Amino acid sequence: MLHYDSFFTIGKTHTICEDYAIQGDTPYPFLIVCDGCSSSAHSDVGARVLSLVAKALIETQLDNLIDNYQLFGQRLIHNAAAIVHKLAMPLSVLDATTLIALQLAQKIRVYVYGDGVILLKDRQGNVNYIEIEFTHNAPYYLSYWLTPTRQQEYASHDSHPLIINDSRAPQKAIVPYNKQLIFDFSLTDYQTVAIASDGIGQCYNFADGIRISVADIAEQLLAFKQIEGDFVKRRVKRALEQLAKQGVYAADDLTLAAFVDAT
Repeated sequence: MLHYDSFFTIGKTHTICEDYAIQGDTPYPFLIVCDGCSSSAHSDVGARVLSLVAKALIETQLDNLIDNYQLFGQRLIHNAAAIVHKLAMPLSVLDATTLIALQLAQKIRVYVYGDGVILLKDRQGNVNYIEIEFTHNAPYYLSYWLTPTRQQEYASHDSHPLIINDSRAPQKAIVPYNKQLIFDFSLTDYQTVAIASDGIGQCYNFADGIRISVADIAEQLLAFKQIEGDFVKRRVKRALEQLAKQGVYAADDLTLAAFVDAT
């Protein structure tokens, strides 16, 4: 049986939480995580709009969009832009990462639009991660798809700013900014597949400024005692409480959404 849950919380240095997470089970279990850009005003609104529009697109299964990374992203950002326009807000509020994880038969598929982290625990209990990041902390958001000018400006800075750090691989991969980020994980191999905002990589010891590794944080976040009800919420809150006793805090907003297969 597949269990799933999500939770988001504000970072120690933030006054507004710009992360958001949502989940659903129609037509199949899915998780959505969005992380608004801190340097774009009201991106907390954009994160929520993108999450809710993505949820609606998955649930209605219009034109089987979820089978196509490019088309789904285009429909998602254009529908979100229409809502933002009605709110009389600038398109920059949609400067937000979007991660989607869905159960498709005996695998979990993950789409990443922007940056973020995928956490994995295999059937032997080994924890790994895939960290998707961009140089200069400037993700290629879906909002860039709306205007050719912004796309051109982004591409002019660095054509290969996308870094994929897979802990299972011998070295990081440096790829074009517009690479389609699609990942499939077999439930035969992995008991837990989770998606997270990049806040998982922004946990620091506030006394000495040392950053805690993604690997260490991942181990703690995936140490679920039970997988009933709000199990992700319980685990994240407990992990953050334990870290705080060591003087370690999440500087950035932190979101985790996880699938755990109990079979």
